[in-house]
Amino acid sequence: MRALIVSDVHSNLEAFESVLKYAGENGGFDQLWSLGDLVGYGPDPAACIELIRRHKGISVAGNHDLAAIGRLSIEAFNEHAAAANIWTAGQLNNDQVAFLGSLPLRLEMEDFTLVHGSPRDPVWEYVVSAASAVASFLHFDTNRCLVGHSHVPFICRPREDGAAFIEFPLDTPIHLDSERLIINPGGVGQPRDGDARASFAVFDSEQKAIIFHHRVQYDVAKTQEKMKERGLPKYLADRLEYGR
Repeated sequence: MRALIVSDVHSNLEAFESVLKYAGENGGFDQLWSLGDLVGYGPDPAACIELIRRHKGISVAGNHDLAAIGRLSIEAFNEHAAAANIWTAGQLNNDQVAFLGSLPLRLEMEDFTLVHGSPRDPVWEYVVSAASAVASFLHFDTNRCLVGHSHVPFICRPREDGAAFIEFPLDTPIHLDSERLIINPGGVGQPRDGDARASFAVFDSEQKAIIFHHRVQYDVAKTQEKMKERGLPKYLADRLEYGR
């Protein structure tokens, strides 16, 4: 079984389509796992929802997904995110709202726990420090946990003195054994690690449990032009060019 793992699509249809195309042409995939935030920020929330539904994707909810349907206050969002979320809410039909509302906060697939933020707080917590990672390892029972939310790819391992974040190398097979890991595939629709390419992972259970990190170019200018046409904040469009 091969699973395509995406996170933080954020209504970026060009990025999402490019990831699906690349994965389909390079070994294919049997399942699509999403770690939340299908919507928010970008210009095509409805189309991204329909695309993951067409692929029968398995997804958990992210904070932007919940805010777009009124399940979460936008008071904690910055002004750009809040403005985009208000716009997003007006683009969804009742069926799409119901879809986002049906998404769980946590799932287990194979030997992975899937959450958006962290296993301790699936909606809001970022796993970006040793302290948050140490706490997170106490809140899932599978060997591995997949997280998103920070838009930064990494692998995190527990250590006697805490936890260690290491680079998730590109196009390199990582063999998974019984070691407990927290893995972030990075962001599809709004990368924040200085690389503007869409970031994602592929898990292959047939090859002795291997996970790969990949990146793919997409038409950033087209997404930016759509955002301008729809009146979304300029800051959100500009940042796509730099992956920040």
